[in-house]
Amino acid sequence: MTLTWRGLGYLGFMIPLAFWAIACTIGGVNNFNAMRIAFVLAAITVWVVGSKLNAEGECEDGQVPHLTFDQPMQYSVWVSVAFLVLTFM
Repeated sequence: MTLTWRGLGYLGFMIPLAFWAIACTIGGVNNFNAMRIAFVLAAITVWVVGSKLNAEGECEDGQVPHLTFDQPMQYSVWVSVAFLVLTFM
């Protein structure tokens, strides 16, 4: 898997990282409850932002304008969910 995006699709993986950094700064590095809350909020944020950005329409090639990992940005919620699952291990 390569790190690919189109348009503002990079927000699909940058928003979870930003929320994680804020949670670690405020709650501490070992506060996994703060990280879990941050990843849930990041997933909601990515879905809402991606849905609004991709509601604009399609590009010439028939795909949505904002892609993350060759998927519409709102479907990159799995990045936050993967980080959330890792906090339970």
